[in-house]
Amino acid sequence: MKEKTNILTTLLIILSISVLLYINIDKEEVETIKSSEENTVETIEIFPKLVKKETKLNDVQEFTSYIKQVVITGEIKFKKNREARFFTRDTSITAKTDFKGRFSLTFPLDSSGYITFHHGEETTVMYCNPDDTVHITINTNQFDETITYTGSTESNYLAWKYLYQEESSFSPDVFNNTYEELSSSLDNFFNPMIVELNRINMNNTKFFNAELEWMNQAREYYLKRHEQVKNVPKIGETAINFTYPDKDSNMVSLSDFKGSYVYVDVWATWCGPCRYEIPFLVQLEKDYHDTNIVFMSVSVDTENAKEKWMNMIKNENLGGIQLISTDGWKSQIMKDYVINGIPRFMLFDPDGNVISVDAARPSSDEIREIFDGFVKQ
Repeated sequence: MKEKTNILTTLLIILSISVLLYINIDKEEVETIKSSEENTVETIEIFPKLVKKETKLNDVQEFTSYIKQVVITGEIKFKKNREARFFTRDTSITAKTDFKGRFSLTFPLDSSGYITFHHGEETTVMYCNPDDTVHITINTNQFDETITYTGSTESNYLAWKYLYQEESSFSPDVFNNTYEELSSSLDNFFNPMIVELNRINMNNTKFFNAELEWMNQAREYYLKRHEQVKNVPKIGETAINFTYPDKDSNMVSLSDFKGSYVYVDVWATWCGPCRYEIPFLVQLEKDYHDTNIVFMSVSVDTENAKEKWMNMIKNENLGGIQLISTDGWKSQIMKDYVINGIPRFMLFDPDGNVISVDAARPSSDEIREIFDGFVKQ
């Protein structure tokens, strides 16, 4: 009888611990959403599937070893809202902050990996290992410059890396550099990252290998891109002409505007980043309307989106020359200028030669500096 009582007591203790764990997670106000097309709610399993259906008393120690969790706490100064959101490869987790901007959450993590941290309009990436306990401090007035992590050397490296990238303003020139020049510039950009990884003793770790793989993939991408665009006209070379209809079906060519600078926007109505640039482009065209700069937009929508394109011209008060190619990604302008992402802005001089086939966007300060140089001539 005594033995049965002890067994019952032990089982009750296990059950009590389970209930307390459940209550604790509930108090953290943590919402977990499975990233899928249905965006369905997922319940975090406190007891992993590795546990046998029947848990014996001598299995308690074995069961405990299966639970691998990450604890993330933090404090957000000048918080934008009450949400601190974290995204793993397939899961979204939202923790609620208190009135001081503090938050805390715990969730299962089976293997090391990158986790995206999002608050307000800002996003960054951290790195966690199973059973890590990480504390984040951040000031939203200077998001990237102030974020620090206690308990995660990898995440602090990533914070350093993003600042380094931002301050370097590195932009590989695949159009005008030689292969050797491009390869050298990539080496100069990546080497400080490798040095920093070695300094913090991250070499030969899973994190180091992941970061090195990212660098290698980036290198391969830019060198392959360099090969793809080798036949695209370089700075000072004659532009490849193109001709497309405007909204009134009049055929208009790039070569029609020799004698003027021509700023070309290749875009589509379905493209979010393209539409983001529209207000800046509209204002830019207004500000330089009386100068020798022609603003030309070429939509690469398809035939069934032509009406939507025409409505957008009217509703967004788009100025300049509005043209459309209804061949989408197969448009000749996409092939001639090897455009594999939009929006793409290009700039041509009054002689019909290339200034840039990857020009600065309307939202940048750089394009206004370039245009001001044209006006002063």
